[in-house]
Amino acid sequence: MSTEVTVVPLSGDTTTWRRRGGVVLLGVVAGALVPVGVALPPYVLMLMPVAVGVIAIGYLRPHWAAYLLFAVTPLTAGLTRGSSIPLLRPYEAVEILLGAGVAARALAQRRAGYRLPLRLTRIDAVILAMAVTSSLLPLLWLAARGLSPTLEDLLYASKIWKFYGLFLLVRACVRTDRQVVRCLQVSLAAYAVVAVVAMLQAMNIAGVPQLVNTIYGAEGNVFPREGRGTSTLGSSIAVGDVMAFHLAICAAWLLHGRGRRPLLAALAVLFTFGGLASGQFSGVIALGAVMLAIAILTGHVRRLLLASVPVVLIGAAVLWPVAQARIADFDISTGLPQSWMVRYDNLRLFVWPQVFSGFNWLFGVRPSEHIAVDADWGPYIYIESGHTWLLWTGGIPFLLAFLLFTWVTARTTAAVARRHPGPRRVAASAAFASLFAVFVLMSFDPHITLRGAADLLFSLIALSIGGQGRGAVANPDLGGTAEVGHPPAATEPTAIT
Repeated sequence: MSTEVTVVPLSGDTTTWRRRGGVVLLGVVAGALVPVGVALPPYVLMLMPVAVGVIAIGYLRPHWAAYLLFAVTPLTAGLTRGSSIPLLRPYEAVEILLGAGVAARALAQRRAGYRLPLRLTRIDAVILAMAVTSSLLPLLWLAARGLSPTLEDLLYASKIWKFYGLFLLVRACVRTDRQVVRCLQVSLAAYAVVAVVAMLQAMNIAGVPQLVNTIYGAEGNVFPREGRGTSTLGSSIAVGDVMAFHLAICAAWLLHGRGRRPLLAALAVLFTFGGLASGQFSGVIALGAVMLAIAILTGHVRRLLLASVPVVLIGAAVLWPVAQARIADFDISTGLPQSWMVRYDNLRLFVWPQVFSGFNWLFGVRPSEHIAVDADWGPYIYIESGHTWLLWTGGIPFLLAFLLFTWVTARTTAAVARRHPGPRRVAASAAFASLFAVFVLMSFDPHITLRGAADLLFSLIALSIGGQGRGAVANPDLGGTAEVGHPPAATEPTAIT
């Protein structure tokens, strides 16, 4: 696409506009919080200084905002929606506050005359297509049938828009190769904690399961089953995904980078074990899918196969209690996991009849995937088939938009991975592998919107293509880009330091 939008750069500070902008920002925030504070509970008022500080980070140091997102999301994504902030999970509130600070900085810089034209890419277009076909179109179809949207419909309709906002935020904040490296480092460190917690939880060690259940609550309809690591994401399915995504980061960095290779290898083993600790078949499939994608992208098929097989075997031995619990879940008569049979019954009895009623398959049933049922296994169900979920939410247009998103994004990230010699090559390789895993796993669940996992996927895509606007020029020292009118950043090796 050739359409362009004008976006200001998030660098090139001057003392004058920063001071004036900071004073204006604090004044506006203080004035806006006075009437709001009167109506809020005391515990929320105590969080106001924290909120102002988060906004200030986005305003003064946008790249720190990106680092904070990569650090906070893994550790707080499983906290219950509305538990402390109405309608939001805590990490979503952090995203909004950081976005507000970055937007305020952009406005201040624009008034100071700094501008940076960035192309509205094909990836922007396909994400927007998914957002529109999963929100506006199904809501209009609800109105056409004389139905009113519920609050849940509106919340679910906003999902893709939220991920697009995150994509824009990371893309705007991370402008140099050095910053890409830092984002990947922070993400590896944060999700290493997630992996350790998932392993301890799945193996019922040191009271971790009880602690996780107390802080992060239930997974779906019930508390997490024994042998399934939900960790800090509150979802064992999401844990399986993010472990696989980070295995892809480690594999790509080992193949393309340099530096502390033993550390990267150890992290790769940890994330493999973490994926197995999720106790989900989808987690095992995700691990295999990302390694297959990295092997195809890089051509190192034999090398990755020789490295993967012993790690998986050792992981299965170490986490044998987890594997044993899942093996016991198999139905002898069908040869399939009992949970898969429940999944099929849910689709057959409650979901497919509504999808294929009238023209619902064309424009969707409704955005909410939270379906009230009268069944022995729970008062409500979720749609445990990604492709069915696409039809349920937005019908054929949403399904086509997802396929187009997958195709365009896969081609773009693969091209960056093959041509870019810097850290973006690692991010693009991981994004390509993660996208391939999501495409495969959509046969089971709507992995494109899983909390934590989807946030990471869209962030990796943003890291892959960020800084490629027309206001940037090639920087041969980085193998990347530097902003016009400002000195290039220092060379950053693709190593963990």
